[in-house]
Amino acid sequence: MDNQTFPQPPEVAPLAPGLRSETFPASLDSDGKTVDAKTAAFARTAEQGFYEPWFTDEQINQVGRILVKDEQNLTAVYVDRDAASAEPWGNALAQVGFDADHPVGTFVGYDKTLNAGGPAGPLPARLITVVTVNPSFRRRGILKHMMTSSLARAVEDGMAVAALTVSEGGIYGRFGFGVATREANIRVDLGEGQGQGFALRSKPAGRVISADPVKLDDVINTSFEAFHARTRGSIGRQQTYQMAATARWNSEDPAAWNRKLRAAVHVREDGTIGGYVTFKHEGWDTEPSTIRIGDLIAADDQSHLALWDYIAGLDIVRRATMRTAPVVDPLQSALVNPRSYKVTALADLLWVRILDVVKALEARAWTADGSFRLELEDPLGITGGSFTVRVDDGAATVTRDAAGDASGTPAGAPAANTTPAAPAREATPDLPTLQLSVETLGSLYLGDFSVRTLHAAGRLKDTTAADVERIAKILDLPTVPFCATHF
Repeated sequence: MDNQTFPQPPEVAPLAPGLRSETFPASLDSDGKTVDAKTAAFARTAEQGFYEPWFTDEQINQVGRILVKDEQNLTAVYVDRDAASAEPWGNALAQVGFDADHPVGTFVGYDKTLNAGGPAGPLPARLITVVTVNPSFRRRGILKHMMTSSLARAVEDGMAVAALTVSEGGIYGRFGFGVATREANIRVDLGEGQGQGFALRSKPAGRVISADPVKLDDVINTSFEAFHARTRGSIGRQQTYQMAATARWNSEDPAAWNRKLRAAVHVREDGTIGGYVTFKHEGWDTEPSTIRIGDLIAADDQSHLALWDYIAGLDIVRRATMRTAPVVDPLQSALVNPRSYKVTALADLLWVRILDVVKALEARAWTADGSFRLELEDPLGITGGSFTVRVDDGAATVTRDAAGDASGTPAGAPAANTTPAAPAREATPDLPTLQLSVETLGSLYLGDFSVRTLHAAGRLKDTTAADVERIAKILDLPTVPFCATHF
């Protein structure tokens, strides 16, 4: 058998004939202000894929500068025009199609950090976004090629996890991504300015002061750093959040200022700033008068409640809405009338793909000490196999078992072209065993879904009910994660 190390990069799926792919960093021209032609064509194609307006040059330059600042790498799939000319549709493509520098598939990858709750703090994560495929070129292996090549690069770069958010929920499970956090869309009835509709059981300490959004850069950085460090499920943010919270980014026109934006910050009793909120009024034709919260980031629960108390005290405002709120929000329990807080929608947000079981699980939070065996199936062959997980003093040690392979072959089964990286150890037959797919492990990873729930859903393979109870005491976490960041 050939020696292999784990994790193993997946086999990169080929493209159909007549297509080619290229990966390149987002870049600016020599003037440092203008997006180069290749990046501009990529950005315009991606925006069209999400049904956004066709960007002007000024808008493209604003978008491009942010891509460059985040060090985003772009993968594009192009049509080979020479090959297309031989097709029956080739002349029509040349006549009415977009120029050859416009791709038919787009894919972006860049690096931030993910808070998995472990004692060492957030771990590096490869973020995936801006995934589009031109509807005229589907069923040609474009998505599978872009995804497998991206995951291969992430493995080669030593990433433990990859993450994405999705527009469609049925696509990414086959690549090993599992839903790892959810978000609540909420509506809070405010009544007559801290009146009958909104009243907290106790007044938060400190003071909230109105703020000029353009002066918030330092506040945003320090507040999010504290929030990110304390919040399991939090993902590092791209530059658009900084630009949006300081009014320099308008989602309706990226080249324009958002002149409707308002902001406030919570000042603790010791004079330090505990968080910020940005918001805008929905307009006087809205009934009832409504504030939409754009971003609310707090370093602690008191700041979270204080910022909401400020929103409730705004003049002539009867309702507040927010797209991305925690599934379990302390605000609801802090209200005298909890019915003034309504969840209007519940949706998945962060999807996680485990690339390195050892690194990922050792960076995770754990509930109790104990040990179990993990038998993991990975259809892409990246990180499957059999592992022993031992948790002592809240920290995990994960070792690959001698039997099993990267495709998730159970212990004792024949394996092709694989030799385990760890030396053989004496088996421990009394350990409970968790059998699952890498997709399901992604859903368990941050603690939003419990072992018992996924067992009831039939997603734990042949794991016994007795083993579920033993493993749940070690793996399930007491609180739900929260990701406040779309990307």
